[in-house]
Amino acid sequence: MSQEIVSFVLRFIRETGEDEPARWRGMIKHVQSDSESHFTQFAEALEFMQSQVNETIRATFADNKAKKEENPFVETARLWGEFMPRYTRLMMDSMQEMVGHNPALAQQMEKTMAAAMSLWGLAKPTEPENSASLQALTQQLATLTAKIEALETKLAEGEKIRGRVGE
Repeated sequence: MSQEIVSFVLRFIRETGEDEPARWRGMIKHVQSDSESHFTQFAEALEFMQSQVNETIRATFADNKAKKEENPFVETARLWGEFMPRYTRLMMDSMQEMVGHNPALAQQMEKTMAAAMSLWGLAKPTEPENSASLQALTQQLATLTAKIEALETKLAEGEKIRGRVGE
């Protein structure tokens, strides 16, 4: 079994001036390549992470073209499916904690989200729309998770049956 690991170190730095409000900036480093990026908007850190993951996926496809014994896209999608909900919850909890202590950061986060939504071509939802969308997405995720678990169970049962037939 082979593994591809994509790791990041994320730092948030709070800067204060004598007559200026505190401001936040950050640095993100891709551990495997040592490449790093500085950001003032969290969306920039997400773009950097996505570019590094995309590069790893491209490299995996290139390496596996000759092998053909596994589909790296399926495995990568599965790993992202497991990773992103946990990562998103962790980041949102951290962001809420920071925002709760700094109103200026809350304003900056609001601007970042508005810029990201605009970049993605999405209208900024109102709070009730946010809640309804989140509930709908949560339900879809639960449905997909149940389907994946059912497929994994069927696959495991099929392997057991094949093992018995081969005996």
